[in-house]
Amino acid sequence: MEHIELENGKVYYDKLGSGTPIIFIHPPGLGKAVFRHQWELAEDYCVIFPDFSGHGASTSILNGPIIDQYVQEIKAIIEAEGFREVILCGYSAGGMIAQEFAISYPSKIKALILSGGYPKVDTPGLYFMYVAGMYLLKKSPDYLARILAKSHARGKEFRKDLYNHISKTNVNHWYQFYQETLHYDCSDRLQVLLSPVLCIYGEKAIWINKHKTYYSYCPTNNIAIIKNGLHQVPSKNSHAFNQIIGNFLQSLL
Repeated sequence: MEHIELENGKVYYDKLGSGTPIIFIHPPGLGKAVFRHQWELAEDYCVIFPDFSGHGASTSILNGPIIDQYVQEIKAIIEAEGFREVILCGYSAGGMIAQEFAISYPSKIKALILSGGYPKVDTPGLYFMYVAGMYLLKKSPDYLARILAKSHARGKEFRKDLYNHISKTNVNHWYQFYQETLHYDCSDRLQVLLSPVLCIYGEKAIWINKHKTYYSYCPTNNIAIIKNGLHQVPSKNSHAFNQIIGNFLQSLL
């Protein structure tokens, strides 16, 4: 496991494979463990799985807005690895970190991939997901960890590993990650995303995939819908998800 040194702690990440770098950005609480099934992409690419501040073994404390901090942590990883440009893949609320980075540092982005992405929370169903998550986090972080692990994992072993990883999350970071992304809005800046954008959605996650219309403002926009998929496509529909990413990148490289 690799790590970067920051003024207020360390951020750890896994690095596998070689070639074009893809950095995977996790949602609140889940950490890098949610991308376990994306390890297989290391056969063709250099895949990077960070645990951002407050997740996993990463010890960095909060120092202002969490979105800005996570953007800087991505930048620090890119600089530490000596990458000229990268592909960012953000899942769910992690996509908001990816979008903010891509808007802030366009020259460092080769392509942007969003799984269940949205530029702002704009459906009652997604709003409810946030409110319910924040409520449960205050009442019982352990119960929320069990719900998230069960909803993302098919097998008992992966469910256990995911639960154990989620349980390491600092509750303050977790809550602030929810809170800031609930109120984040980059919908009026999407036109500045000049790099190719790929949005992947589960067919049945209608409260999420309704946001896909926002990405028509991107100069180069691609939409992929996974049949019968819900929101958790990186882990629950990993074969289709990885194949879509592979086909998209082959068209670029």
